[in-house]
Amino acid sequence: MAFTLRPYQQEAVDATLAHFRRHAEPALIVLPTGAGKSLVIAELAKLARGRVLVLAHVKELVAQNHAKYCAYGLEADIFAAGLQQRQSEGKVVFGSVQSVARNLSLFDSAFSLLIIDECHRISDEDDSQYQQIIQHLRTTNPRLRLLGLTATPYRLGKGWIYQFHYHGITRGDEKSLFRDCIYELPLRYMIKHGFLVPPERLDMPVVQYDFSRLTSNSDGMFREVD
Repeated sequence: MAFTLRPYQQEAVDATLAHFRRHAEPALIVLPTGAGKSLVIAELAKLARGRVLVLAHVKELVAQNHAKYCAYGLEADIFAAGLQQRQSEGKVVFGSVQSVARNLSLFDSAFSLLIIDECHRISDEDDSQYQQIIQHLRTTNPRLRLLGLTATPYRLGKGWIYQFHYHGITRGDEKSLFRDCIYELPLRYMIKHGFLVPPERLDMPVVQYDFSRLTSNSDGMFREVD
């Protein structure tokens, strides 16, 4: 089953191809939740000439991205302990950050493109799992292309996760992992064109949870066992 991309999804794909034909700097795509990032990822992985690694932070996203790609009638590997699969030799590999970071020796063959879903989760710390993977892949291919996708390009306590916006705005600094935001779709577009329903305000009691005894890992995530 092949999918027909929505106009904005095709624009995001075209912007990515145009950017990486001219530049090797990391690029960012901003799409609201519900915009179908998985289809953009699938299309880019399908078009890539070299090997592609697609990372996500939870097994559900790994499975979802893999399923959209395979819907084109193509095959891809999954490397995620949570899905009980550890294949890493295919042209396209969908992996969980945790599983890949713990098995970097299985990713010594060069990849041409690294796609990171929910890329706002990437830590600036050199020893974070994301950074370990990026540096390892760049060792095998210094011209590795890095693409991030997110709905939230601004993080509290950190700021913008990219430096330059394609509309000519400077937001981050040279420390930003992603140099260029190459495509951004406003939430209002999704609502105006009927892709999302307008938000409604609901008055209801708010439940307060106490997370003070939980500890997070280097990526800011809590452990499921806790």
